[in-house]
Amino acid sequence: STGLGLRYDLRLVLSGVRMTAGVDLPFTAFGDVPQSLSDARAVTPRSMWSWNLRFGLGGELSFGAVTPFVDLVGAVHNASTTLTVDGAAREYAASRFGFSARGGVRVSLKRWFFVSASGEVGVVGPTTWSADVGVGFRVGP
Repeated sequence: STGLGLRYDLRLVLSGVRMTAGVDLPFTAFGDVPQSLSDARAVTPRSMWSWNLRFGLGGELSFGAVTPFVDLVGAVHNASTTLTVDGAAREYAASRFGFSARGGVRVSLKRWFFVSASGEVGVVGPTTWSADVGVGFRVGP
């Protein structure tokens, strides 16, 4: 399934070694999802709330304004959902941990402002793949 949302990241770089910490807040929209049968029960999704805590370790090397980077990212994935099962609302929740490999590029547009794009492939856990485009600012030299 497709998920879109916000990602907030903090990054510390020392001698080309990247350390990141962040949170993902995906948005979910079911619209008019038809009822389906699961184990002879009528099931309809109603709502879902999800968030992820992410921690990364990797490296980067700047070439002027362009900085390619790679990371190994560990993430705690949390989700809770409300389903209507045979006409009654039921709450379900799950937490999982996984690792993924991320690679991307950051381009400095000003000394303090940048744009970035990255792709991610799951190594172990719930992430299959993801991609992001972002903007941000930096503090410090």
